Amino acid sequence: MKIILVDDERIALEHIRTLIPWEENGYEIAAVATNGRSALRLCEEHRPQIMIVDIRMPVMDGLELIRAVAERGWGVHFIVMSAYEDFNYARQAISLGCVSSYLVKHEVDRDKLILELAKAKLAWEISERQRKLSRSEQLKEAFFAGGQPAKHGGHIARPPLCALLLQADVPFTTIPAVSSLPDTSGTTGWTEGFKHAEKPDWELIGEFAHGPGRLVALYEQRDKSASVQREAFYRLASVVQHGLEDRLGHTVSLYLAFECTDTAHLPVLIRKLEDAARHTVFSGRGVLACADDLPLPVRMAAVNADSSRRWLDASAAYFMREDYGNFESVIKEWFNSLSQPEWNLNGLYEAIRALTALYRERLAALGLPEADPLDPRTAGPLYHVAGIRDRLLCAFRELGEQGSAALKPLSPKLLQALRYLHAHFQDEIGVEDAAIATGISARYLHELFKRELNRTFLDYLTEYRIKQAKLILMREDAKMAEVCARVGYRSPQHFSQVFKRLTGVLPHQFRAKEQAR
Repeated sequence: MKIILVDDERIALEHIRTLIPWEENGYEIAAVATNGRSALRLCEEHRPQIMIVDIRMPVMDGLELIRAVAERGWGVHFIVMSAYEDFNYARQAISLGCVSSYLVKHEVDRDKLILELAKAKLAWEISERQRKLSRSEQLKEAFFAGGQPAKHGGHIARPPLCALLLQADVPFTTIPAVSSLPDTSGTTGWTEGFKHAEKPDWELIGEFAHGPGRLVALYEQRDKSASVQREAFYRLASVVQHGLEDRLGHTVSLYLAFECTDTAHLPVLIRKLEDAARHTVFSGRGVLACADDLPLPVRMAAVNADSSRRWLDASAAYFMREDYGNFESVIKEWFNSLSQPEWNLNGLYEAIRALTALYRERLAALGLPEADPLDPRTAGPLYHVAGIRDRLLCAFRELGEQGSAALKPLSPKLLQALRYLHAHFQDEIGVEDAAIATGISARYLHELFKRELNRTFLDYLTEYRIKQAKLILMREDAKMAEVCARVGYRSPQHFSQVFKRLTGVLPHQFRAKEQAR
């Protein structure tokens, strides 16, 4: 905690300086001054939490200094000292609200000073919490008021400004959402790293949590006469980023945007930052970037279904011909088109949806249950569009290695029956139910299963149910009776018998084996 000593008598300054072991008690004497005017300048430079101030001084006395600091809103708390028991001065000083105690110099000893410092520290901590809450509310209003006057009013900051959005990096999810961040990545304690990253060029004005795992901070450039100190801010942001990553144990991305003219433009800045964070899959994790330098779309592009279909048809045709070289080239060109000339997030979601559908169709041709090629449980966490592309290519490469069955086109009626089975496997269904849903006879559907999948409807249904049960056993702690019911079996005993026949072990043995890995 920083302390500034102010007294026009150097002997008095030296006495206070040597009265206690400051660092051992958690304090640092940041500066000393012999008059109020010098003290005001030093206060702006060092931003102490506590000032120990003499009352009677030349140039600017203690009361004038206290008033000047209070008007600037720096949140300093004062311990006032005087050579006299001047109760009039004491009354005036204490009425200012930021004075924690009024002491007579010759009565101050080591224990008394430590006690009064502790009181001032507590008072500062309480008021600082209140100031932070107030600043956060002001900042929220400034960023989201949309041109409406702020309820709290008051001065926030003067340009040049820089807004910073900090975001805990989390794996990509195929569910489009503005905020898919888990509550486990809170922002408590994030700002501890800010105080260690202070630079003389920029000052932290305040910050607020902006959804789970996100924090918005606003900085003000100290020197208004200088051009915008961009490089200095990048250095500051880099220190904040690395400090957070060391503390949290995972990567954090920082997006920033500068405002050089008017605080009324802060809503524009926050929209830029949110847009940059929304497209983080294109920039990857651990990024430090200015939103204005990113190829963000002017507006979110609508999904171009015709374009997606052309890309999918071309890639599917090469895959079915076992031309894996051209298949990979088409996929890479497709993904490149989503990143240039600007990032196309909706197009990325559509590409993933289309390729996943093709992948599942090929799984069905092999008689395998539906699966997500980007499932983090099997593919691992994915953070960047290149990783998503490569994982999809890998999944299709593995399918191609399964042999000709993966390349065999299935008849539309069989595909329709498989979709029905995948949607209703947990129900009590048979080949007749699937045949009715498909619009063909049960006999003909039975023939389709035997001819194209080399198994009966019941064989396929049983295998699919057991594979779904294995997924539940690997991922969840559900009871066996619940697992049994969720995959379409009424009797846990019958379920266990079928499971062992297909896997060689009982369900609880399978789970224990998986958990031991």
